[in-house]
Amino acid sequence: GGEGGGEGGGGVVLPIDSLRLYLLMGRELVSAPHASAGSIIGVGGLAGAVRKCGTLSSEPDCPPFEPMRLAGAPIVQVAVEPTDISSLPTLEAGLRRLDDSDPALETATLPTGELVLRACGEVHLERCLHDLRTTFAPGVELAISPPIVPFREGLAPEADGSATAATAGRHASLAVRAARLPDSA
Repeated sequence: GGEGGGEGGGGVVLPIDSLRLYLLMGRELVSAPHASAGSIIGVGGLAGAVRKCGTLSSEPDCPPFEPMRLAGAPIVQVAVEPTDISSLPTLEAGLRRLDDSDPALETATLPTGELVLRACGEVHLERCLHDLRTTFAPGVELAISPPIVPFREGLAPEADGSATAATAGRHASLAVRAARLPDSA
């Protein structure tokens, strides 16, 4: 059986014969009856049982592992809507499935009813939109807003300061010092 422990910690036990195993070979997924240690694999048949992450085990009593914490956060946002309003339920279902399939993606419905997709960059956004159109909501004509990258700034009467940031692996760091410009500038 497989244990699908999602973010809530609960699990769903699935019979092993309901799962499909795929080896990732470059850009291809190759169906396989088994995989050896160190193989990069995909597992099919988990829809509805695992959301974003899960623990698979042949032991039903295996405790679920903690969800993977990603270092980056989505920084690019677009609004999506169907050009034909009757396709809205299909688009919403497709967005839920797309969100389930990508741990770095966020989807949301704003208080205004606007459906938004948040991705980790332009290439990630393009890939998500491609997957939405071809796999998760095929046949739905989409109207997509221009990408928005939030830019936050503020004013302070006497602003001076410095900050240091490092990459997750501490391979690179950046130090910044900010100082108020003179009034003549």
